[in-house]
Amino acid sequence: MPDPVGAQVALLGARMLERAGELADEMVEQIRAAVPVYRSDAVITAAELRRTCLENIDFVFRPMGHAPARTSPESRDNGRRRAKAGVPLTSVMEAYRVSARLLWERLAEPTATGEVAPEAALRAASEMWLVLDIFTQEMADGYREEITSQTLTREAERSAVMEALLEGRLDDTDVYEAADILRLPAQGPYVVIAAQVPEVARHALPRIQDALQPLGVASAWRLLHDAEVGIARLPAARPRIKDLADALENAAKGSVGISPLYHDLRTSTDALKLARIALRGAYDGQRVTVFERDPLAIAAASSPQIMRTVARTILGPLHQAPEPDRALLLDTFGAWLDADGSADRAATALFCHPNTVRHRLRRLQDQTGRTLSRPRELAELTLAFEIDRRTPDLAP
Repeated sequence: MPDPVGAQVALLGARMLERAGELADEMVEQIRAAVPVYRSDAVITAAELRRTCLENIDFVFRPMGHAPARTSPESRDNGRRRAKAGVPLTSVMEAYRVSARLLWERLAEPTATGEVAPEAALRAASEMWLVLDIFTQEMADGYREEITSQTLTREAERSAVMEALLEGRLDDTDVYEAADILRLPAQGPYVVIAAQVPEVARHALPRIQDALQPLGVASAWRLLHDAEVGIARLPAARPRIKDLADALENAAKGSVGISPLYHDLRTSTDALKLARIALRGAYDGQRVTVFERDPLAIAAASSPQIMRTVARTILGPLHQAPEPDRALLLDTFGAWLDADGSADRAATALFCHPNTVRHRLRRLQDQTGRTLSRPRELAELTLAFEIDRRTPDLAP
């Protein structure tokens, strides 16, 4: 059956195609005026932009009055090209809006002069906006595909570089390139952070890079099977470990260890070993352990099997006491240490009388055979206490 309206729509599309060159030139001019990134040839040349405009004009008007296009590989490729060129998606979308507005204005001109029946203009407009929507969506999909590909490539590069750093496989010529890939300054001070993962392949410190940025700390991370490991570069003028430790305490789901400060990225593998030792020194009451700040914790964690033996030797007969009694004496000793040797302050923390604290400490001395007034014996008991509370399986 004849379709006079369809014939007019097809004729209108053909007339727009005849003006394709003129429309493309006008489109380039308007895009360059409206979208700053397109104003010079630095990112997209005028010739490249015009070629894309011609492709889009052909895609919109060639099927008009016939079967409209349902896909647009050219638009998808254009989206990829713009992503590769570094053009923001918002700028690409603005260029598409400028183009659509121009095409609609030129398509409406014959209707305004009475050359085309209103029904034909309405159908032509409907087909044009449908096709514009298709190729805009295809462009955005192509853009996102390219960005995703670039992101995965960068993450793979960063992961490989982190692995090389942490395993000590970078030489002098690679270290500056490695810092650039990881987006870290090439000079320290750095620390390595090791955080215990809640389970395999789960992050221990979600979104930690964002949390550290307000402190002026740049960082790069790698997820291992047992820990999430990061290299953090602290502000050179004031490398405040305490601020870093506080931020990690707030973000962490489990224990965290922080290595000593170092300045050469090539020594990251040694720093990782120390961060892992610090991680073993953490416990429920102190989830973040800084290697340089807590030497007793580090000593307690440095060789777990040997330290367990040391603690058993020092605590001696206390291991034979009933568990509640043993825990009571050690908790009192810990409170006394935290109170800098003050029975009064320890009693306040424990909600008991100072004489109760003194009595429990005498019992601890009697059972261990060590006296708190002798510096060497006090140091031994303190070390045994630190080992005990970081080694849950030490208790009988």
